[in-house]
Amino acid sequence: MAINWQYYHWHLEPSAVCTLKCPRCPRTEHPDTPWLNYNMDLGFIRSFLTPDILKNKTQRITMCGDVGDPIYCKEFLEICRYIKEQNPKIHLFIITNGSHKKPAWWAELGSILNEYDTINFSIDGYNNDTNNLYRVNSNYDSIINGIQAFRAVNTEVFLTWAVIVFSFNQDHLDNIRQQAQELGMDTIQLTKSTKFGSKYGNAYGGVTDPLEPRAEWISSSHRYERSTIEISGRQELNAEYMQTNRLMYHKVKAEYKDAPVVPLCEIGNRGIYVNAEGVVFPCSWTSFPYTSLEYNGKVIKWADSFFAQYREHMNLRNRSLDDIVNDPLWNKCSQGWRNSSKTWVECGQKCNQAVVTEEYAVGWLTN
Repeated sequence: MAINWQYYHWHLEPSAVCTLKCPRCPRTEHPDTPWLNYNMDLGFIRSFLTPDILKNKTQRITMCGDVGDPIYCKEFLEICRYIKEQNPKIHLFIITNGSHKKPAWWAELGSILNEYDTINFSIDGYNNDTNNLYRVNSNYDSIINGIQAFRAVNTEVFLTWAVIVFSFNQDHLDNIRQQAQELGMDTIQLTKSTKFGSKYGNAYGGVTDPLEPRAEWISSSHRYERSTIEISGRQELNAEYMQTNRLMYHKVKAEYKDAPVVPLCEIGNRGIYVNAEGVVFPCSWTSFPYTSLEYNGKVIKWADSFFAQYREHMNLRNRSLDDIVNDPLWNKCSQGWRNSSKTWVECGQKCNQAVVTEEYAVGWLTN
C-alpha cells in the first residue's frame, strides 16, 4: 500500500456537532459551508475498529473533532465502553470543551475510563465571561461541575486544563493554575496559537485581533507550540505508545533522510484520521476544512483537494477499511513525500524535513 498505515494510533471525530461558535473554528469562519451534523454510532465503530485491531494493534485512540466536539456524539459513552472492554490498556485521549453535559453523564464516563486514559478540557477563561470571549456559547459552570462529578468517581484518569493563550488570559495564568489544582487536575497545557492576524498577515482581513496576545505567546512556526505546567506530579500512562512512536520516528526519519517531507502519519504520531462522516485521511491536517492553504508560494483550494475529489471513495460507510487503505490512489499523497514538486501543501507545511525533529514527532502531545 502507498502509505504505511500505523494502526497503533487512531484519531476519531465521533461527532461533527458542536454547541460553541469559536471565532477560529471552520464552522464560524466559513458559515457558507454546509457543516452537516454527522455522528458516529457504535455499529459504525465496530465495523472498522474490530476486536482484533483493538486487542492486538491499537495503543492509542485520540477523540477530537475538526468541526465538532466528541462528547456531543449520541453514543459516545457506548463507544468508549466498547473500546475499553476490548482492551482496557488502550490510551483514550479525549479533547473537549466540556460544556453543557450534566454531572451524571460525567460520572458515567468516569465509571468507564481508567488509569490509562486522558481528558483535555479546552478552557481558555477563568470564569464564564472570559471563557466566552473565545469559546463562545460555552458554559463555564457546567464544565467545572462536570470535572467535579468526574473526579468524584474517578481519580485515576489524567486530567489536563488546556489553555490557548489570548490577550484576556495571558496575565491570569496563576488564577487558572489555582482553579485547576483545586479541581484535582494533573497539568495545565499552554498553547501558543498559529491563528492570529499578525501570523498570517491579511488572513483575517488585516484587522488587529483584540484576542491576540503579546508576541511571546504566538507560535513561531506553522504548528502550535506547547508547554505544560505540572500540578499533581503524576505521569500519563502512555509509555507503550510513546516507545512505539519513538522507534517509528527513527525508522521513518532514516528512510526519508533525503526527502522534503518526513510523514508523521507513517510514524504514527498523527493518528489515522476518520472524521464524523466516515472519511479516512492520513491525518487530521490533510482534512483541512478551510477555503485554502498556502505553503512556499503554492496554494491548494479545498474544492481542488484530493479529499474533495475522492471523498466518497475514501468513506468507511461506502467501502471496507482494507479496500480504502490499500487503494492505489494513496500514491497521490505519498509520492509528494519524496518529490517536492508533488508535495501536498498540507504535508509540506506540517511535516517538512526541517521541522520534524524527535521532539516534534515524539515529545509533543498529538492532536
